[in-house]
Amino acid sequence: MKFAAASSANTRNQMRERHRRDRAATELMRTRFPQFGSLRLDFDFTDDGPFTPAPQVTVLHPPARAYFVFPCPYADCDGEFDLTAPVDKLAGDGESNAEGEVKCCGQRSRDHNSRAPCRLTLEFTLLVQKE
Repeated sequence: MKFAAASSANTRNQMRERHRRDRAATELMRTRFPQFGSLRLDFDFTDDGPFTPAPQVTVLHPPARAYFVFPCPYADCDGEFDLTAPVDKLAGDGESNAEGEVKCCGQRSRDHNSRAPCRLTLEFTLLVQKE
């Protein structure tokens, strides 16, 4: 039984390391999106379980990396939310805000012997502040 928990923790650590490497290799906001003064990302989560993660806000300024892949906030989940396409669309359309919804595609440990699909949904708002 400890192997399942260790495997889940190992998977999460591997994902964290991949995110760290990918973020370091990504362009800066000022290079990729020079039209953005800053980008605010508001996250609201919905789930049918008893404990839903709290809302989150992230603000990226020109010196930040233009990296928009966020791990699922559930510690026992191996999924992530990739908002790269919505941010690229926002920049391409020249709009100042966008909203959307994505579902986690990861798997969660329901007990020490099985895994089930994560049912977490991320409702996001993107808000560009021009320089």
